[in-house]
Amino acid sequence: MKRYIAFLTLYCIFSHLALAKNSSLPSDHFGHLPMVYKPDVSPNGQHTVAVFNSDDGPSVVVAPFGSTELTTIVKLKKSQDRVDDVYWLNNERILVSASYSERVAGNKYRISRLFVVNKDGSDLIEIKRNLKKDAPDWLKRNTPTVISILADDPKHILVQLYNREDQAPSVFKVNIYTNDFEKQFVNDINVFYWSTNKEGDVLFGYGNDEDDRSRETRTIWYRETVDADWKLLHKRKLFDKVSFNPLLVEEGKLYVLSDYQTGRRALWLYDIKSNSFEKLLFGHDKYDLSNVIFNSERTEIIGVSYLEHFRVDHFFGDKEKHVYQLVNNSFKGFKTSIAGWSEDRSKIIVRAQSHNSPSKYFWLDLQNKSGAFWFSQYPYLENKPLAQTQPFEFVASDGMKLNGYLTMPTNGGKAKPKLIIHPHGGPFGPRDTQYFNPYVQFMSNLGYAVLQVNFRGSGGFGLQYKTSGYREWGQRMQQDIYDAHQWLAQQGTVDTNDACVVGGSYGGFVALTAAIQKPNDYKCIVSIAGVADLNEMANFRSRFRGGWKAHVRETIADLEQEGTENALKSVSAQHHLNRIKAPILLIHGLNDTQVRASQSQDFYDEAKRKGLDVEYIEYKYGTHYLDENDNRKGAFKAIGEFLTQHL
Repeated sequence: MKRYIAFLTLYCIFSHLALAKNSSLPSDHFGHLPMVYKPDVSPNGQHTVAVFNSDDGPSVVVAPFGSTELTTIVKLKKSQDRVDDVYWLNNERILVSASYSERVAGNKYRISRLFVVNKDGSDLIEIKRNLKKDAPDWLKRNTPTVISILADDPKHILVQLYNREDQAPSVFKVNIYTNDFEKQFVNDINVFYWSTNKEGDVLFGYGNDEDDRSRETRTIWYRETVDADWKLLHKRKLFDKVSFNPLLVEEGKLYVLSDYQTGRRALWLYDIKSNSFEKLLFGHDKYDLSNVIFNSERTEIIGVSYLEHFRVDHFFGDKEKHVYQLVNNSFKGFKTSIAGWSEDRSKIIVRAQSHNSPSKYFWLDLQNKSGAFWFSQYPYLENKPLAQTQPFEFVASDGMKLNGYLTMPTNGGKAKPKLIIHPHGGPFGPRDTQYFNPYVQFMSNLGYAVLQVNFRGSGGFGLQYKTSGYREWGQRMQQDIYDAHQWLAQQGTVDTNDACVVGGSYGGFVALTAAIQKPNDYKCIVSIAGVADLNEMANFRSRFRGGWKAHVRETIADLEQEGTENALKSVSAQHHLNRIKAPILLIHGLNDTQVRASQSQDFYDEAKRKGLDVEYIEYKYGTHYLDENDNRKGAFKAIGEFLTQHL
């Protein structure tokens, strides 16, 4: 074991070497998409599959384990498709989840597709039920969701797919070589999420109450065996009481992620018959669990993960704990996670990350006691002197303790650098971490200090931290940004009088709102896929019953309450253009399915009419995350030029 540990330690030392002086690096070095991501190791450990991003578009690649000789087995259309996930179904067949954006009834929606292909690229098929030619287009776009890969049956998987006969998602057994669909049972209980045990038996259903026209009441169904009748156990309202995220069934018990009792999302064992939480399996006293970790067959939960400043994994089994500890000990100076491993845990792809070094992958062969560097996500930034991101805590003006990160530039210049405030998107669920962030590092490389704030509403810190941001768009959540700005001013390390706000999605809303609430405090504003008219966005999303309508009511505003329209307008930049003094850069993609491009288009048109200093860059195939190489690199270049001009 010592041989590869010594090699990896040397690599880590080398990767932290810094040049004596750093000149600004090209924007393309930061702006391209991560070169390799989503790696997975075949069950027998002989091959690795991953997604490879290039200027020609995304592709799925396979290599012998430990080799950098990649073979492309699936190629997607440049600018129009993206690969969302890849993983092995058996030692031969690979599942590829891809998606594209399509306009339906005047709005953009992301349409998913499932493919299965051999590791050599042969026998590619789409997992798609054959429909009659006269079937409506919306039904043809319907895509299966895998609910079990049936570890004991390498030729089949279980999927759920909307079925016109049942008027709800039905479960089908699908042959991954022939695409033959076999319906398993009739869904006459309006279930939209099915869950199996490790044998692949569908025993649990999570659905809508047919008596609730708002579709905000959820029903929980269970049967002890596949031959038994379904029984309704209980009902729960969305946003009522505790969260409830079912994962896996096992002998009358259900593994659930929930904030029950602790106020933080934890893993519980839930007794289905008695409708009660039976046992806390794992929870953290400060952080929500972010994920559970499944075995390669996805039939067993073998661990959980949560975010401190970096991701932390906790495994339940002794073998997995031993391997994880070995991995951590082999990468001094980096935070590690296991990106993929073989069924016997001997062949591993490790993801190593830090705050000032790009994410990179290594391979380890525990049986042969060998290992080596595999790929970096940002190869042009390896061994470059990147900025250090450090955590901080502060007390907001109302007394709530909050946290965030400050990144100081490394390329010299003035003792007090100018400031970029970079609020995260979401807002509820995401959060900022200490990990390498290409946006942050790019702006820091230009010579700016970058401030990131986990304002109230940010996810990961428990229920109270998150819900304290509900219905606080443009209000307390926004004030948290200003409070962090004032806190930083008191530290005396940054020129906080020269500041810009750069944000995407909800962060774009924060940026535009700052332009109207604090017009004298910010030299420039950048909004990437941001919200300019909160009232319009809330009304659009409320058109969809069930989850979206409840989400808007609970987290943004009750649109039926008197005075709501004016309240939302009061924090929307679209309605207060006369207050704006700072130059503004808007960036939006026409394939954005989360924030409609009209948010930026309408703002730009009205701002230009009023003579404001505003630029608008629109990408024909741009998504909400600009996850296409040309779009992303173009956006970074434009942001850099804009900041250099105005700050």
